[in-house]
Amino acid sequence: MKCPVCKKYNTTEKFEINSYKILDCAACGHRFTGLKLNKEDIKEIYSDNYFFEGKDGYPDYTLEKDMLTGRGEKYAEIASRFMDPGTLLDVGAAAGFLMKGFENKGWKVVGVEPNSSMAGYGKENLGLDITVGTIEEARLDITVDLVLLIQVVAHLYDLDGSMDSINRILKKRGYLLVETWDKDSFMARLLGRRWHEYSPPSTLNYFSRETIDLLMGRHGFEKISSGRPGKKLHSRHAKSLLRHKLESSKSFKWLAGFEKILPENKYIPYPSEDLFWVLYRKTGRS
Repeated sequence: MKCPVCKKYNTTEKFEINSYKILDCAACGHRFTGLKLNKEDIKEIYSDNYFFEGKDGYPDYTLEKDMLTGRGEKYAEIASRFMDPGTLLDVGAAAGFLMKGFENKGWKVVGVEPNSSMAGYGKENLGLDITVGTIEEARLDITVDLVLLIQVVAHLYDLDGSMDSINRILKKRGYLLVETWDKDSFMARLLGRRWHEYSPPSTLNYFSRETIDLLMGRHGFEKISSGRPGKKLHSRHAKSLLRHKLESSKSFKWLAGFEKILPENKYIPYPSEDLFWVLYRKTGRS
């Protein structure tokens, strides 16, 4: 199967997760799920169940409103080191909490989100402009200074189509801010196939710092800065994820004790070593 990052056919099966094959590219090192999805599959995967019924998703996405808004504000502060507030597109915006954080810092924000309930929440409760659809299919008649892919690039079903759309929307020398999980993190290497981010069909691509740079370079972006974000989860979200792992396989039984000791209705630290962010700038070479 062709690697979605380097486009070579030198891929082999690494392991299986719930009957989904996880593949490695011997040429560039990218890891990905061997699935071909379309926009209808995406609507089903990111239905209301994903945001409100737990498992690999959320028991109630809105519980993390304040935390996510604060994360948006922190990312706006990072962006301010390189640009003045301008126009922004948030891809996979969900209810728009990250967008709201940027808006609080002076940005004019728009979003695109495949789940209509989440987009509706953002419009009705936060007054945000969120289009229902995917970045591949949405025909947004806008140009922006900054695009956000915060914990979204791993979920994109068409990497090249997504990047082509982003290039059309971004202004000349515009910026792209990506946050994703690190398949080479200590936790990922320690847990192997039991790493919590191997959750197909929701997650499709598992990047390292090298492979995300390769993808972005191929589409005409240069790295400007990078780092590791601080992140927290609502305890109900963490308990739900643990419970799902316990139910999905006996190999996760060692996690049982963690669910019992987690506090109720609190934000708890997420292992930020599992994550990294990168700020890219459009070069015009794509």
